[in-house]
Amino acid sequence: MSTVHAPILIVDDRPENLLALEAILEPLGHELVRANSGEEALKQLLRREFAVILLDVQMPGLDGFETATLIKDRERTSHVPIIFLTAISKDAEHVFRGYDTGAVDYLFKPFNGAILRSKVRTFIELHDKREEVRVQAEQLAVREVEQVRRESEDRYRFLAESIPQQVWTATTTGELDYVNQEVLVYFGRTFEEMIGWSWSELVHPDDLPGAIARWSRSLEQGEDYEVDFRLRRAADGAYRWHLGRARAMRNEAGEITSWFGTNTDVDDASRQSAAHAFLAEAGAILGDSLEIERTLAAVARLAVPRVADWCAIDIVRDGAVERVAVAHVDERKVKLAHDVHARYPVRPDDTHGVGAVIASGLPQLVPAIDDDALATLALDERQRDLVTELGLRSYICVPLLQRDEVLGAITLVQAESGLTYGEADLAVMQELARRAAIAVDNARLYRAAEERAQAARALAAIGDGVFMLDREGQIRLWNPAAEAITGIPEVEAVGHHAENVLPGWDDLAARVPVGASGEPARPESIPLEVGGRELWLSISGVELDDGAVYAFRDLTEERALEEMKAEFVATVSHELRTPLAAIYGSAQTIRRPDLELDDELRDELLGVISTESDRLATIVNDLLLASHLDSGRLPVTIERCNAVELAQGVVESARTHLPDSIDLGVVTEKRVPPVAADAGQLRQVLANLVDNAIKYSPDGGEVRVRVETSEQKVRFVVADHGLGIPASERRRVFEKFYRLDPNMNRGIGGTGLGLYICKELVRRVNGRIWVDDTPGGGSTFVVELPAAKAVRKPRPETVGSSRTKRA
Repeated sequence: MSTVHAPILIVDDRPENLLALEAILEPLGHELVRANSGEEALKQLLRREFAVILLDVQMPGLDGFETATLIKDRERTSHVPIIFLTAISKDAEHVFRGYDTGAVDYLFKPFNGAILRSKVRTFIELHDKREEVRVQAEQLAVREVEQVRRESEDRYRFLAESIPQQVWTATTTGELDYVNQEVLVYFGRTFEEMIGWSWSELVHPDDLPGAIARWSRSLEQGEDYEVDFRLRRAADGAYRWHLGRARAMRNEAGEITSWFGTNTDVDDASRQSAAHAFLAEAGAILGDSLEIERTLAAVARLAVPRVADWCAIDIVRDGAVERVAVAHVDERKVKLAHDVHARYPVRPDDTHGVGAVIASGLPQLVPAIDDDALATLALDERQRDLVTELGLRSYICVPLLQRDEVLGAITLVQAESGLTYGEADLAVMQELARRAAIAVDNARLYRAAEERAQAARALAAIGDGVFMLDREGQIRLWNPAAEAITGIPEVEAVGHHAENVLPGWDDLAARVPVGASGEPARPESIPLEVGGRELWLSISGVELDDGAVYAFRDLTEERALEEMKAEFVATVSHELRTPLAAIYGSAQTIRRPDLELDDELRDELLGVISTESDRLATIVNDLLLASHLDSGRLPVTIERCNAVELAQGVVESARTHLPDSIDLGVVTEKRVPPVAADAGQLRQVLANLVDNAIKYSPDGGEVRVRVETSEQKVRFVVADHGLGIPASERRRVFEKFYRLDPNMNRGIGGTGLGLYICKELVRRVNGRIWVDDTPGGGSTFVVELPAAKAVRKPRPETVGSSRTKRA
């Protein structure tokens, strides 16, 4: 253990006192460090550790008590013992304060040198003993960590041998230095044979370059390694997909010491994922067309080689089985398959194959076509030879079932790939058959409907939505208008139950009037939630022999328009009624013959009439301006405008009716370029924003209009410290008729047109307007317009153009 002792810190603002302390403590043989103030003492404590501190009480700046408090407040120095030394502060109050700040002793000058050395020596010995205990604890911790490391490594080995994954570790150069038993069993090799780079020859040749490139990049950059590759299994020589992952193991310095990796067999999951992806694509093909032969042929081509080496599809037509599709990657083998089918056509009495599946409606699965299976499946020696020549290894045949009727069968065969089918594959193929059966059935129904009546084609062109349900509640017809109104594509509707396409239909159907054929019922308006939005439909139905046909019209916009009109009428009525009431009341008061009004009261009432008349005129002007904006009849003249003068003019005008509680002012940059705008309309925008800032500051405060430039743009910023706008409402404040205080809880009214007008006027001169928070509360509205030198020539569309009308 080290014999170097921690130094002693002596703190006194008098050099003679420090010299005296050094003389007293020198016999102890310890390093003495001087500090002539509390501040210097704290700096010394930041640099090194001390065994004990001798601290003078009376010092300029930080005195001893304050210095001791700061020392004890720091976790790093709180344990250092402090001895107070003083020649002045001898009363009990100071002594108690010294002990209260954490001192271990309080000595008065002059003091006995031997006693002081004895006290200091005691604290030094305590410090040394504490250091000795700390060092011993660290050494014990190191031994415990080593023991834990050895135990952890043993557990790691045990865990690696216990889990069903392939586990391996590699050196920093990428060579395997450990593999678990799963690796040895899968590859059929010994531990010694697997160490090094021998694993690379077990990767599928097509996957090896990518795997090595990815591994090399991980080794070079230290990033995690993840790759999908096929590994050859020793038991049967088959390549199976694995997900290989590895992560660098690092030491405390962050240096890579080794790599820990796993290989997870994902072959079954990959095949299932591929099968489900195939189902999704096949479903899209099946729903894309009603030309069933072409559609089924496309599905057969999609199946090869995704889920099969061979695919054949047969359908039942007029009581006979007809093969409509055969697919294989080799066209010569497709011809051979047709020859086999022609020689051995499907028969209803077959005990195996397509005939048996169509007759029974039950699927067949032959996981492995061996000699015994060939003897069962083949009708004669010739057929057995042909099947052998085709190299068939595994087989699935599933029926196309719809409403307990077998419409055909799909046959899938594995051959050259060497893969075999299992129960999971059978479930996937049954789902494929279900979707194909729906497509076949839909095609048949469509053809039958075409043959029964040409009127069905007219339904596809009308503006009303039309759909037809069969007796089981499944949708058999879904015209384009129904798709446009509901947003539900035909492929997602036809063949599905109405409740699954139109949520809540089963409950609403009872409310829909359904008339007999030739006797249409009066439509009923009902709400229906589709795709997270509420639709209001005017709907009625006509009953048919095999179901019902429903026609509906979208009333959602009409209903929303009616609600908007009602809200608008209520808002405007309220806003007009308020000033009218004030005008009427004041006028009636003036006209009353029984009241004798003095001049002051008469002037006040006339002022009310004048003010409220101005307010009434403002409301009417806003309504007219909004109407002109909506119709595109408002002319726009873009010219060079003095931004600073415009802002100052608006502020000066607002000051004529400014409440005493509002502090209104303008702040501008030194050089602001001219702005490209319609001067009158820009002045109206700024006036609206300033009026709003004043109106929404009912408690008074500061309102500032700033004019500034930003990247060829001129910004007008109107900031207040009033009520503010919740973040959730900021997108809506520019909507027509929207009011932040709709119930006038703060006495703030309005039609909700001001900010809508501002937005439209700014947009028509190629500008932007938005609202932000004001620090400390309130709102900040920003209008950004092009500087005059950056603006393009006004386009003709700015007056009554289609672009304006769309706004």
